[in-house]
Amino acid sequence: MKNVSLKKLVVSSFLCVLVAPSLTYAADGIVNFSGSITDVTCDINGQAPGEGNVTNVELGRIAPGTFAAIGNASPFVPFKLQLSGAQCTSDAKVSIDFDQIENIDSVTGNLKLIGSAPATGVQIQVFNDTANGKKIQLGQRETTPQVAVVKGNTATLSYKASYVSTAPAVTPGSGISFVRYTLAYQ
Repeated sequence: MKNVSLKKLVVSSFLCVLVAPSLTYAADGIVNFSGSITDVTCDINGQAPGEGNVTNVELGRIAPGTFAAIGNASPFVPFKLQLSGAQCTSDAKVSIDFDQIENIDSVTGNLKLIGSAPATGVQIQVFNDTANGKKIQLGQRETTPQVAVVKGNTATLSYKASYVSTAPAVTPGSGISFVRYTLAYQ
């Protein structure tokens, strides 16, 4: 009797395993955490830091013929991040840590163009607009980032950007992209 009950138990357990939905794990979303631990907080271009703080850089209308060869670039357009505010403490050192996001080309370190009809064969390159003017390899940690020292509750980080051809042929389209960043205080 016990043997029959044990067999029934094993068979019913086996059937339950077959019919029961398997346990699978799926990612249904992402929660991003951000912030910093600091007693210094600078406004950026007159606005509080955060997702709503956007700096627009107009790179202009550039003819595809400007890019006759790989590496040809449009004129640089400078842009600045003016840091200020009562919590922007004098003598603090500030640099930028650019986020590693999906629209960065890991080979070139440039921003890929995005949107419904982007130009092809061209990307956006970003440089420090300082005396040495080095290209910023986006997607990689900068070994010697630009550092601004706050004086009188203000500091300026200077950059420049341009389109650069990455293929023998460039086709017309939109030239839109973005990069997020975090201010790093020392």
